[in-house]
Amino acid sequence: MIKLTREQTEEAVRNPDGVECQGEGTDKTFILVDAEIMQRFRKLLYQRDVNASIAEGISQMEAGGMMSLGEADDLVRSKAGLPAREG
Repeated sequence: MIKLTREQTEEAVRNPDGVECQGEGTDKTFILVDAEIMQRFRKLLYQRDVNASIAEGISQMEAGGMMSLGEADDLVRSKAGLPAREG
């Protein structure tokens, strides 16, 4: 873990929404933000992605893009290298 200087720490505390920083020797910009805020942000992004995936699945289902339980089972077995079901 990188330790912040006193000045960097003070700026981060004064700016809870983040502090833009330029990396030394690079033209990249980084955002210094409290880890708790970043974790909440990641959780929100994950939930957004999950909701988008569910919405896409519902759209595909409504458009008739479904498979039977048997077809799904065959597909999973095939991808997992399992034997085909009997009967």
